[in-house]
Amino acid sequence: MKVYILTDIEGVCCVTREEQQKPEGGSEYEEARFLLTRDVNAAVEGTLNGGATQVMVNDGHGARGGYNLVPEELHEGATYVMGGPRPCALPGLDKGFDEVFLVGYHAMAGTQGAVLEHTMATRVVMNAYINNVQVGEIGIEASIAGYFGVPVALVTGCDKAVREAKELLGDVETVAVKEGVSRNCAVCLAPKRARRLITEAAERAVRETARFKPYVVQPPIDVRIEYSHPIYAERRPTPGMERTGPRALRFYGDDLLKVMQNIGWY
Repeated sequence: MKVYILTDIEGVCCVTREEQQKPEGGSEYEEARFLLTRDVNAAVEGTLNGGATQVMVNDGHGARGGYNLVPEELHEGATYVMGGPRPCALPGLDKGFDEVFLVGYHAMAGTQGAVLEHTMATRVVMNAYINNVQVGEIGIEASIAGYFGVPVALVTGCDKAVREAKELLGDVETVAVKEGVSRNCAVCLAPKRARRLITEAAERAVRETARFKPYVVQPPIDVRIEYSHPIYAERRPTPGMERTGPRALRFYGDDLLKVMQNIGWY
């Protein structure tokens, strides 16, 4: 049993402020790094309790070029993808994995009451659609995992993020570590309780792997992105891309990974 854990920081327990997600936040960012690392450790512990034989963790938050986890705090039962630049967004993920976990994830841009909601780039993307289904980062990562035939089995984040995961993926283990009040306010679980719940959910996800189905997007692939400003849509034309409006681009093709690479999402 092989599990690939992809991380973000905005959906981590007690992370609610802009300063916590970027190095310029100083001590607040450093505190968030520890909170992220301990949530990840809780997930790793659960996978091993459930019988996983190999666990790979991808430090997926963009700050510091994908170097957010605290090395000396990491669980020794996993390996870790850290730093960049990278050959792709999810190095090491292939058809040999059985499950993907999304730890510390947030809801898509524009979700009311969601904590630190955005899609790929804060204040840049307003809406994104894959084959006419509106998606955020949960859907984007699930579609890439589905390309390899691997299901997303666990999602942790605020209550709006886990609701989004359930609506898109159906049967998926989730842990709501905080209830979003506004973009920068939440009712949070105590971190120790959140980690216990993450460990328990991760163990269930591994033991009950037959429950989960990959999120497979059938070709032809059509991705439409609506940006907040025309400048973001002003890209040099490439095959498989067209401008569909002052603030909109369309990316298309028969291979999902190639389309995602064209966008810059893989």
